[in-house]
Amino acid sequence: MSKISNPINAWLNTQDSQFTPTGKSVLIPLELKVLKDWTEATIDFSFTSPDRNLTASSIKISPIVLKNHKAQQITKTDVNLTVSEDGFYDIEAKITVTLDSKTGENKLLTTLRFGVFSFQGKYIYDFSSQAALDKYAEIEALSKPNKEVKTLINLAETNKITSSDNKLTMEQMGEISRHIFAEKQKIEALYNNQYPSLLRQSLPTKPSLRRGQKVTLIVRWSINSENTDFLPLDKAAIEVKGSDGSRFKGVLNEGKFTFTVPKDNFTFTATVFAEYSDKFTVYRQIEIIDQNGKKSSKVIPITTNFSDQLNYDITDGTAPFWSVFSAVMDLTDIAKKRLKFEREKNKKVYVDVKKDSTYYQLLNGEIYIGNDDFYDWDVIAHEFGHAIANESNSIKFIAGGPHTGDNQYDYPDNKKTLNNKKNSLGLAFNEGYGTWVGVRLLKESNYINKMPYVGDDFYIDRAQNGSVMINIDLTEHETTHYVYGEDTELAITALLWQLSDQNKNPYIRALCSRNTDYISYSLGDIFNKIFKGRQLESISDFYQGMFIDYVGVQSNFLRTAVSGTKIKEKILQRIHDLAMPFAEFGIGINIDDTKSNEFKKLCWSQLKSGLLPGHDHFDIYFFNDDQEVV
Repeated sequence: MSKISNPINAWLNTQDSQFTPTGKSVLIPLELKVLKDWTEATIDFSFTSPDRNLTASSIKISPIVLKNHKAQQITKTDVNLTVSEDGFYDIEAKITVTLDSKTGENKLLTTLRFGVFSFQGKYIYDFSSQAALDKYAEIEALSKPNKEVKTLINLAETNKITSSDNKLTMEQMGEISRHIFAEKQKIEALYNNQYPSLLRQSLPTKPSLRRGQKVTLIVRWSINSENTDFLPLDKAAIEVKGSDGSRFKGVLNEGKFTFTVPKDNFTFTATVFAEYSDKFTVYRQIEIIDQNGKKSSKVIPITTNFSDQLNYDITDGTAPFWSVFSAVMDLTDIAKKRLKFEREKNKKVYVDVKKDSTYYQLLNGEIYIGNDDFYDWDVIAHEFGHAIANESNSIKFIAGGPHTGDNQYDYPDNKKTLNNKKNSLGLAFNEGYGTWVGVRLLKESNYINKMPYVGDDFYIDRAQNGSVMINIDLTEHETTHYVYGEDTELAITALLWQLSDQNKNPYIRALCSRNTDYISYSLGDIFNKIFKGRQLESISDFYQGMFIDYVGVQSNFLRTAVSGTKIKEKILQRIHDLAMPFAEFGIGINIDDTKSNEFKKLCWSQLKSGLLPGHDHFDIYFFNDDQEVV
């Protein structure tokens, strides 16, 4: 059943963190979003430390109490944090929201996690303590680079990596990444010398490598934020740099890369790049304050490094980014195979973006993935669907802005679509298309039964803590969140999902038809025959295209038919078969054919759940038993 399981979410701004002196407090912006009326929210904090027996006096976080006097969906506040001792801190915020008593419900609960790394008189925070360590090392390394690396990181300024002409080479990315990795190793060594920790205990045994030996490295990525389950990392670029200056470059094949050892007692550092051939690279943007206090923005390709290990599970601060890489890589391959469509070369995907936001940027064709969605492949697929829509000229973008899936014509938070029929239809069509094509592509994924929720018939969106927030059954049409109409993306998604079901599965039907679906199209058929290159503006344009392809004539062909004109039964049956799924979602006029007795009076209606005006013009034709126009 389609539902919003937990209409509450929280976002913490960890992207803007900088060093704070130990013992001093920092305010971290927090946004709380609740989709129901509420009166009070309390936020309580607890922490664990994976490497030291730190006490409650080591860290102080003030509890938060919020009053929602203005009944706003989004409430802003700050987390007041003070860290007094060195260490790794994994923090959980327990959020309890008291609902308005008129709703009949009492409490909503959710959690939010983030981490801190503190050392040498300063601390920094991020979405996990390991990510905080990585950020600590990044800022230290990039604020005091050697001459060679300084030249390279200047190329990574936001205003310079804007095209493939300015794209860093693998060698250049590798030098920057290894420079940061060396700084991280230095920090870890200093920390371990000062504090016996789990880091020291978990160091792998260094292999003994001989000249001429064939060595296979195995790299895996984690499918969840707890780093408990791993899959082989496929198609990511890798470079192995030996202590003797030798280099071996290639691509991971189902997690494996093989090279021949050039000398005895060989040692190496391997760098894995979130780069898939010339198709796309995953980046993140970080803010650096140098020794002179000057602030600059750097765009850094996602990499992970390891030294002298044959088996490497990615658990550092980049761990969740490899889920994003694997999702976009998988979708890229499926789109080429099933849609015969390839995106332009050297596209960019950004992770760890500011604000609680995941989106596709129309102007530059870039995909941005927020912290909540690293493991939400349906959400990533939705944004990839927008990329396909734009780059294949399938959809004409009319209006952007906020949307919840409900009737966009009535949605007060988007002034572009509120009471604007053209814009509300355009947004619903665009968003419904994104979900349809993206999630339908995942039905062909190589990660079915490996990655949670991939390849099913649901659209799933999870909160940062992994709990399911939105669960839309794309086959249960009678209860599609109880919204109908051409201005709701949920109705558009479900309609497109039904029409592209080549196997004609007997989905749960709405009340308008006793029959199952007769229309048999594949995803590729609809994409290439109806969408590609057409720049459709709304579901009405899509209907016109489907009518021509499925029925075989123009939709207005009867307007010139005179009385007595005989119409082929096949054409009339196909018109009816096409009309019924559109009527199911309030997108077309419904004449109820669920009753087998003769009509005594003719009634037509339209399923509606919003205030969007219904159809203001339609034609009615009557035929006798010989299919002749009356």
